[in-house]
Amino acid sequence: MTAQPNAHARFRRAIERRALWMAEDAARELSHLTLEDALQLVHLYAERGSPKYEKAALRWLERYLTEGSPRLLHLAEITTNLARREPVDR
Repeated sequence: MTAQPNAHARFRRAIERRALWMAEDAARELSHLTLEDALQLVHLYAERGSPKYEKAALRWLERYLTEGSPRLLHLAEITTNLARREPVDR
């Protein structure tokens, strides 16, 4: 048995509890975060006002363009929503 399932369970719990450092720690142990999991982490960065937010959001958008097949309008909506979450106090 590998550490992957345990790390993913810890990641999900950390996201549910809104515990940023725990989510980051578990994510580092995973070989791959799904797009959905990565988006949850991006949202948590925004919620916590993390300086990592913008870079993480841009990386997520790159993955979304590469791994998904978004329609242009949907991509514009997602980008707008991510931009609105940008922490202002930096």
